[in-house]
Amino acid sequence: MASTIRPSLLPQCTSCIRRVTRRGLDQWGQQQQTRNISKAAKEAERNIVVKLREDIPRFGRAGSYVPINPALMRNKWFPARVADYVPALQLKQLKAQDVDMTRDATFGVKITLEEAEEEIEVAQRPRQHYVRPIEIEQLSAERSMELIDTFVPPTIDFARQLIEQEKTDTKRYGASNAADILNAAMSASKPKPLENAIYGSVSTADIVATIKSALAHNDEAARVHLSENDIHFVSGHEEGDTSKVKQLGMFKVEIGVPGAAQPLTRQVRIRAKE
Repeated sequence: MASTIRPSLLPQCTSCIRRVTRRGLDQWGQQQQTRNISKAAKEAERNIVVKLREDIPRFGRAGSYVPINPALMRNKWFPARVADYVPALQLKQLKAQDVDMTRDATFGVKITLEEAEEEIEVAQRPRQHYVRPIEIEQLSAERSMELIDTFVPPTIDFARQLIEQEKTDTKRYGASNAADILNAAMSASKPKPLENAIYGSVSTADIVATIKSALAHNDEAARVHLSENDIHFVSGHEEGDTSKVKQLGMFKVEIGVPGAAQPLTRQVRIRAKE
């Protein structure tokens, strides 16, 4: 359909077009605002004023006049005798007397605004689950020794790297080989390693770890408390240090938890690592 507006009446420049467009948008915004206000006014006019027969939280005390939705009054409040209708004549008199007929949204709320904010803050905190500690009955010394005697074999095996012994050079040196003689003298002054000496050692900590791995196969035996101080070497150790040995062979150790009548004896066998 052709436009009825004559071309001479249409805006011809950019500024004119912008002014006409802005005027149309302003009129459309005023119409939308008026429509929203009229909608809220219609909802307010749709409510009816009723008289409360009993205290209702977030509405008011008994005897108060509050506006509510007619459907709520018709379907719930009036059948339950919660509120009564207010006749039009009485409503007119109440308005003339300037009686307060607004809803009290804070009535019946037992907590203050600060308390409500605190509850919201507490609810937003991450929950911390309480884990009840497991109570395990401690084994007696006699029972611990029985379990060690049952699950630990008579011989405990270890494998270590053997230190190779330096071969003694029996070659006779002449006077011209003074440097070789000096080297031989220095080698002779070095302390010779023990026979069947190993790199590192086998300590009581190694024995405790081996014993605990053997006890772990049984639930009750796994509860045995054993430390390095409960084990010591009887043979093969260096003087003054019964916590480790540094050579291959068979050695005797004693195992005794605190409170035990007498210790247990086990053999520790240290073999050369292949």
